[in-house]
Amino acid sequence: MISSKCGHHSNGEQNFEPKQLLVSVENSLHRLQTDYLDCLLLHNPPFSTLTSESPQFELLERLKTKGKIRAFGASVDTGKEMRELLDCTNSQVIEVMFNMFHQEPAMAMKSAHQQGVGIIAKVPLDSGWLTGKYNRHSTFSGIRDRWSGEDIEKRATLVENVRRILGQDPSMVQAALQYILSYEEISTTIPGAKNSKQLQHNISASEGELPMNDLEEIRILWEDEIKNAKLSW
Repeated sequence: MISSKCGHHSNGEQNFEPKQLLVSVENSLHRLQTDYLDCLLLHNPPFSTLTSESPQFELLERLKTKGKIRAFGASVDTGKEMRELLDCTNSQVIEVMFNMFHQEPAMAMKSAHQQGVGIIAKVPLDSGWLTGKYNRHSTFSGIRDRWSGEDIEKRATLVENVRRILGQDPSMVQAALQYILSYEEISTTIPGAKNSKQLQHNISASEGELPMNDLEEIRILWEDEIKNAKLSW
């Protein structure tokens, strides 16, 4: 399955003008040496574009009719955006932020599943926190310097709580992925991998399951300590 996104560009700019989106798709097809994409997603588009009457989704419909793409949708962050896509577009796939620390879209995911819409869970390891490699003393640069000292303290405490639930033996990476895959609404998830060893470690998460007690405790952790805390991504 070949999936691509459009709207964000290598120079850091965002451009969702239909003409530019079309150029992006044609360039992707050329680089991938294929004449169609299985899935094409608008990459965090403005909320105002999440309607079938927007020129962006009209373009996606035309590309599907021409056979350039087989399914389309958008990559979003919240349940509100998901519901807008479900109510106002013909999206067949939605990519949404979902992990142990970000469970707000769960109800919208149920609606998507009932409508036969595929769900891709993005940021499954919370930008590295759910690997267990960060703690309250960690420092960050680049895109990760968005976290304030308070953000780091909150996340470090949450990681400690997750480890308490899981115990010391299980891999936190695999547990984080297994938590996501425990939701029948999820079609797939997209953890990063820097080498083949990490790739195989990620893949092996699909070979096991978290105990029901652990799943329930993690849901309770989100309800009690995260849901109303407005944890930034």
